[in-house]
Amino acid sequence: MCFALLIHLLWVLAAVPVVSHQHRRPASAAAWIAVIGLLPILGTLLYLLAGFRRYPRLRKAPEHPADSDSADRLERIIHTGCGTRMTHHNEVRLLHNGNNAFTALIAALQRATRTIHMEYYIFCDDRIGRTIADILIRKARASVEVRVIYDAVGSRRMSRALLHKMRAAGVEVHAFEPLRFPWFTPRSTHRNHRKIVVTDGKTAFLGGINIAKYYLDGDGMGKWRDEHLCIEGDAVADLQRLFIADWAHVGGGQLDAAHHIARHALRRKMPLQVAWAGDGPTRPTLAEAFATAIMTARKRIRICSPYFLPPTLLLDALRMAARSGVRVEAMIPSCSDSHMADLISDAYVDDLLDAGIALYCYDNGFLHAKLLLVDDRLASVGTANMDYRSLADNWEVTVFIRDRQIAEELSATFDRDLAACRRITRATWRPSAYRRVLSDVLRLASPLM
Repeated sequence: MCFALLIHLLWVLAAVPVVSHQHRRPASAAAWIAVIGLLPILGTLLYLLAGFRRYPRLRKAPEHPADSDSADRLERIIHTGCGTRMTHHNEVRLLHNGNNAFTALIAALQRATRTIHMEYYIFCDDRIGRTIADILIRKARASVEVRVIYDAVGSRRMSRALLHKMRAAGVEVHAFEPLRFPWFTPRSTHRNHRKIVVTDGKTAFLGGINIAKYYLDGDGMGKWRDEHLCIEGDAVADLQRLFIADWAHVGGGQLDAAHHIARHALRRKMPLQVAWAGDGPTRPTLAEAFATAIMTARKRIRICSPYFLPPTLLLDALRMAARSGVRVEAMIPSCSDSHMADLISDAYVDDLLDAGIALYCYDNGFLHAKLLLVDDRLASVGTANMDYRSLADNWEVTVFIRDRQIAEELSATFDRDLAACRRITRATWRPSAYRRVLSDVLRLASPLM
């Protein structure tokens, strides 16, 4: 018994410097050390599978002239992390929900004459997936360069038959971080959650909508409510470069960016900046950009997120904004496709209500939109949720749009969605004692999520 206790103690002591060196957030490191201490073997395996993270050294911030403009601070944070600058000549079309998104996407794919580059977390082998695959096959046979990246976990239900059919037609397809069992894969929980399409180097799509028929038909949770964008103009070049980098990561080889970026003749001013999170210096960029955008608010902040487990940086930013007199409205689904995330989200309700945040539950299906609106002048739409998984692990992409017309249109959509919501207040928030205790305990694991 004493020998077993000694081995247990030495095991935990050996884990402490490893975990604390890789996890610079004390809460996250302490949670993992506790898991390993309670369950040495299983906890270590879980850590290697889900918690093994290397927080990178950040790029040295470029020198800028002093400027008090808060909008410039947001631009600089994104530029420091991702290297992208504000682009000015763009057109953005809002694609609310699956029907609009798939109609526009299919039309763009059919118009493509040179290249189609596609990257999705979920690519289902269903009615909509096979429809899009058939278009890709026809285009590849017509000598269009077609390249597809799919996430090996998110698209695990994609059939080998469909993959073989696409590859046989000349579509180049690669999986992101495939799981190769029985070998242990420490990075298996680090997923590519991006949804990007670029056609002919001049039209791009991104947002929350994957390739799946439930965005059209709904499922057991009802209709899926989401936001997607179609972009033309300067910003397409940044999304094209991002795809090219991801293509090299999955083993597709190096592509010449100059060959895959098309010129355009747009002259309308619509400032737009692309931001993302992945391995390396970009990892903290989205969390820092969201927090900075929140802190620039003067009147109102509106947020939609299907999984609302905000890291401390964002939770504190929202609290400070609300306590400074800014109206903060957060819309979350009444239920999601993750029961665990729903339980942990419950543990944040008291914090949000205490800070004076107006919290709404969307009851007309599953709210899957990822949206941030600041003062009806700044909008962010993309793939990142307000949770640890998106902001600390997954590969994500979003765009920050500084255009009052776009922001007001998204705000009007938010108002329409409010009609399908119920307000959560102290009077109405009455979870059972069992659920409250369970959600509070599970919240301890939110840095591990």
